[in-house]
Amino acid sequence: DEVPVLRAHSLRALLDSKPEAIELPSPPGPDDTATIVFTSGSTGLPKGIPYSHRQIILACDAISAHFPSVRGEARLVCWLPLSNLFQRILNLFAMSTGAQTFFVDKPDQIIRLLPEIRPTLFVGVPRFFEKLHAGIVAEIDRQPSPIRRLLHAAWKVGQRVAEARRAGRPPPAWCRALHPLSDRLLARVRALMGPELMFMASGSAPLPQWLMERFHGLGWLVLEAYGVSENVIPIAINTPEAYRFGSVGRPLPGIELRVAEDGELLVRGPGVFAGYLDGQVPDPVFDNDRFLHTGDYAHIDDDGYLWLLGRKSEVFKTSTGRRITPVPIEAELKKIDYVEHAIIAGRDRPYPVALLTIDPQHPLAGQIGESATLKRIGADAAAACQHFPDYQRPGAIIVSSQPFTILGGELTANLKVRRQPIEYRFAAQIEQSYQKAAEQHSANCPKDPVVIHAL
Repeated sequence: DEVPVLRAHSLRALLDSKPEAIELPSPPGPDDTATIVFTSGSTGLPKGIPYSHRQIILACDAISAHFPSVRGEARLVCWLPLSNLFQRILNLFAMSTGAQTFFVDKPDQIIRLLPEIRPTLFVGVPRFFEKLHAGIVAEIDRQPSPIRRLLHAAWKVGQRVAEARRAGRPPPAWCRALHPLSDRLLARVRALMGPELMFMASGSAPLPQWLMERFHGLGWLVLEAYGVSENVIPIAINTPEAYRFGSVGRPLPGIELRVAEDGELLVRGPGVFAGYLDGQVPDPVFDNDRFLHTGDYAHIDDDGYLWLLGRKSEVFKTSTGRRITPVPIEAELKKIDYVEHAIIAGRDRPYPVALLTIDPQHPLAGQIGESATLKRIGADAAAACQHFPDYQRPGAIIVSSQPFTILGGELTANLKVRRQPIEYRFAAQIEQSYQKAAEQHSANCPKDPVVIHAL
């Protein structure tokens, strides 16, 4: 059967023309443009990418094949910006399978609405999951001492049980004995997301593995996904049946992956774009076999799981020739409970420096100007990075009083940090930190980082 086509025409044309003179537009063909998405702009100006109807259908079919359990009874939430390619494709995927999508027009109200929506699948970005975890911990810590201690103990039991199950071994006997009670206690926390949640997915940036493990201890499965704007089909996603924390899962149907000699991930398939809109900028590099260079370093293990190792544009070398991959260091710094964002810089410098912003809701936010607070931040940062080699540890810490925001230009619409604008904005403070460190230390990598307050 033919798919019914609804033809649209402008109201102005209808009013200004005689009925017999109106030329209705032709139905779109499979290779006509269906949608235009824009890159996040994390490394420059956003670039437009057109995708065809055929490619949109391929993307929906690939997700459907990867997640056969997500069908008509499923409930999804649209709360990320529609400029987010993954959110846009998920909306169309839900339509294609008959699943329900609930649209939330005020993202800051999402937590309040989730128990009412009762999602079975929830998609977010790392910043959401970081704030969700911080909010849960803060709420537990506000409880009377007996309840607080009981909930933290129950969480630890849940983590031990989840860890054992991931490893394919039985939990310790004491965990098995305590788990039914601890799970009932943790059900109070899980009520935040509603009673029917199967799993959550995170994309757009790396999600710290420790955070996934913490949520798993609560009874929530958070799985990482990976894609690039230049490929309409998500490249890889973990599934509830097959996942590994720290990886982004196995590739979806129609995706071919290859790792270049220098470690860069290459992708090929029908979902790869044909070129940027109107030739705005030169297209990215394809190799001779039409594999797209993603710009990400990666590793594919023997079981087909994809592990990301950092963006090529983010990895840099110090003046001593040491290679620095910022993301793992930043992830450790963001484990500090009051750190909201962390950026590692230091290209062609003796050692890296860290730029930190403080969570405005944390009591420490009002004490940044005090010397004791800066000393504490320096000590906490040094402790967080102590397991890294000396050359990877930040030799200076710059603490900003102002949070990173979309309006300020430090974050993209997907809440990814924009490194170049941030480093440009704090260039003077970065230079000052190296000068101050040089005055206090003769070594290339100071043992104790210098801490500077950036107003």
